[in-house]
Amino acid sequence: MTFTQLRILQAVARTGNMTRAAEELATTQSAVSHALRALEGELGVALLVRGNHGVSLTAAGRAVCRRATLILTQVEALEQEVAATRKHERGSLRVGVIPSANVRLLPPILRRFEDAHPQVRLTVMEGSDDEVLEWLETGAADIATVSAGVAGARATTAALPAGLMARPLATDRMLAVLSSSHELAVRDSASVVELSRHPFIMSTGGCEPLITALARAAGASLKCHYRVRDTSSILAMVAEGLGVSIVPELSLPAHRPGVHAIPLDPPAERAILLALPADPLPTATAFAESATTLTPPPSRAEGMGPGRELAGPA
Repeated sequence: MTFTQLRILQAVARTGNMTRAAEELATTQSAVSHALRALEGELGVALLVRGNHGVSLTAAGRAVCRRATLILTQVEALEQEVAATRKHERGSLRVGVIPSANVRLLPPILRRFEDAHPQVRLTVMEGSDDEVLEWLETGAADIATVSAGVAGARATTAALPAGLMARPLATDRMLAVLSSSHELAVRDSASVVELSRHPFIMSTGGCEPLITALARAAGASLKCHYRVRDTSSILAMVAEGLGVSIVPELSLPAHRPGVHAIPLDPPAERAILLALPADPLPTATAFAESATTLTPPPSRAEGMGPGRELAGPA
């Protein structure tokens, strides 16, 4: 059994696909397949169920993968600590990010970290809050951004799982988005109750629990005509007049024709946190320290009164 085999098993478990795992590890699909069959032969159990649409772990495979993640995390920590004593930083860092934080908040943080730590191999994986938390718990990610709730509506998400800690990173306003021709487009703000009177496009990319909590707090029932994961798709549908939605301000692109974004009334915010294991890798600690000292980007919705729209190329 080798560390390479364990890393391959971990990558296949995360991607559910041997080709994508091979690309992630900069190797070939045949090498991935050979390594896994050799590991199965050595352990005497089947670790994977191979099908036409990818691969999945058997019960034995899940147990081996959990143990492999613990082993590889400790090996990485050992290598980083030894490198630090030699004043030669190296190693890797896997960052899990939620989509809304990956649009505007994370890029300057990633650039700063890469400039300050050029020897660290950085990998970024995008997923929902539930996905990045699972990656942290299983060791597939070393640090991750998560959303912590909607302050304006006193709504909260579930507490972080045991063994994880968090540092505040930024606050993010929740905004109503609607087409430039919508009757509410002339308003400075809109309430959730007002939005509930129109077809609603629900985001399934991670914000649904927050939006649902806002509606519950307002005593409103949203008419969810569409359920869409990607923010750009939501905005395209809004621009076509198919409905209204609520999105985090940090997820809005710099330009989007035909779309108005206005604050909610009452205002609502969510917190963006950096979540880490209780015993983080040195590189994860360095990333968190670098990220929390970088000023968040300024609000782009300030002053977006009646008649203003996010105009320009998509």
